[in-house]
Amino acid sequence: MTVFLQSLGCWVAKVVTKPYSAPTSEEVTWSDLASKEYEDNSKAQNVLLLALNEDEMTRVIHCKSAYEIWQHFFVTHEGTSQVKRAKIDLLRSQYENFKMHENKSIDDMITKFTKITNGLASLGDEINNDQKVRMVIRAFPPSWKVKATTLKELNK
Repeated sequence: MTVFLQSLGCWVAKVVTKPYSAPTSEEVTWSDLASKEYEDNSKAQNVLLLALNEDEMTRVIHCKSAYEIWQHFFVTHEGTSQVKRAKIDLLRSQYENFKMHENKSIDDMITKFTKITNGLASLGDEINNDQKVRMVIRAFPPSWKVKATTLKELNK
């Protein structure tokens, strides 16, 4: 969403980062700056509202600015710092306990692993590729011991 807002102009993307109130005077008396800020806020609001489904729309329809909508999204989807920390802790636990089940394919395993690591990255908890490779190798079931040993040797 940030990239899309930036594509409409750097000021459109910036309006979601600071509170905004439309001028209360007659529109013909607005300065060029006030008009530009109003236009940028309107563009950002439009983009944000178009991205919503009906349920989410009802939660933000009362918002008077793009900033208010953005803040609502931020708390709803990313959460407070406590919620964010809890999400990171849950994903870290899933990462640390990650195992491939005997009845699952390697594709299933990698898809699940990628969801975990992407979730951590989106919350600011990056895992470097070397750590990821080592974790995937450790996650192989015992029946994959020969393959795991080969991959460990190749990874050195």
